Amino acid sequence: MPVLRININGRYYDITCEKNKQKYVLELSKYFDQKVKDFSVKLKNVDHSRLLVLTGILLSEELNNIMKDKSKVDNPYGKNYKLEVEDLKQKQSEASSIVKNKIDKLISRIQPLTK
Repeated sequence: MPVLRININGRYYDITCEKNKQKYVLELSKYFDQKVKDFSVKLKNVDHSRLLVLTGILLSEELNNIMKDKSKVDNPYGKNYKLEVEDLKQKQSEASSIVKNKIDKLISRIQPLTK
């Protein structure tokens, strides 16, 4: 695996990546570096490791928002239909059980009359 030297906020890190992915990883590291720098301007006197963690959390939030927005496009009403279907299946099962019990009771009442 190739070893890349990336620069994040003035510090160098040697990382490995898959062959033929070096350019992509370098682009990602530049994006991350810029986010760290932007964040460091807003938060003065924050140590480097904490700055990296906070930037990671910020990027996670951005990713989460993108995923939510995509979900709204795929599902404009914001409903979780999978959960709704599971709930309906449960209700249908309960209703079937009630009907079955009532039919069994009717059968038990009718049987003595047919003898």
